[in-house]
Amino acid sequence: MQGRITRLACLAVALAAQHGHAALGEAQVKAAYLINFTRYVQWPATSGHQLCLVGADDIAEWLERNQVRSGATVRRLLDPGEIEGCTLLFLGRDSTQTRQWLSVTRDRSVLTVGEQPGFLQKGGVINLVYQNNTLRFEVNLDNARQAHLQVSSRLLAVAEHVEGTLP
Repeated sequence: MQGRITRLACLAVALAAQHGHAALGEAQVKAAYLINFTRYVQWPATSGHQLCLVGADDIAEWLERNQVRSGATVRRLLDPGEIEGCTLLFLGRDSTQTRQWLSVTRDRSVLTVGEQPGFLQKGGVINLVYQNNTLRFEVNLDNARQAHLQVSSRLLAVAEHVEGTLP
């Protein structure tokens, strides 16, 4: 398990290094994870990714500076009514009204990623967590299925924790 997590972290570091960043900060690592999540999750149909962020200005700033290289469009949201077009919604630890944000994604194919205790139980698909000062993630397959998303077995293999059942 530790080796698999290290490989995903290396993917994140490699991605960030491709973008010209030698020293990685927390925002860059989280941004790299978000970009990599879009590569290991399948949507029913998408013509490109719109990464929408709430309460995560540092991550949004890094993604905005590097969006040409990543191929994703980045948007900062202030209101749940702005969710149209988002393929990934990241709710940072500074975001509020988590349940309200998650409720507007229920009938949409949006990968919801958070970094808050209980995020998966509230309806989120992926939650970033720290264990032993290492950034890891957990996945809720039932929430992914409800959003019509397929999570790659390669991503699940490196997840710290997986809830729900495979189809």
